[in-house]
Amino acid sequence: MQWYSASDQASLDRIEDAWSDAPVDNPELCEMLLDVARGDVVFYAEAEDPNEQITELLTLLGYSDEAIAAALAALGEDVPETPPRYVFAQLQQAKNLYNAGRIVGNQVGGDGFSFVPRPLSKEIQKIIRPQSGVAHVL
Repeated sequence: MQWYSASDQASLDRIEDAWSDAPVDNPELCEMLLDVARGDVVFYAEAEDPNEQITELLTLLGYSDEAIAAALAALGEDVPETPPRYVFAQLQQAKNLYNAGRIVGNQVGGDGFSFVPRPLSKEIQKIIRPQSGVAHVL
């Protein structure tokens, strides 16, 4: 799955389809929000290698070392470079960043813009690294 961007008209159309309030009228701002959100997601996601996550999960579920090795071998090159949940997390984080810069209550910052920093929320963190559920590794 491809990361969201605002680099050309097709990309702007794609982001507008997914996010009706996206600031597509300002492609530079839109691209910046998406880049920052992508960086946040990638930084948080890199805490564990996908193979380590799969190994840890299958170990916790009681699979043998041989079964884990077979699962990792079966995945091989089929492991997507960008999991869809990362792309979805990027979209949600971009929305959070954008909303942080909008009017908060009745307070408006300089030039009509106010910023409240928004780190990755717990909900977005759970999208990136699900805490429970069934692994679909085979």
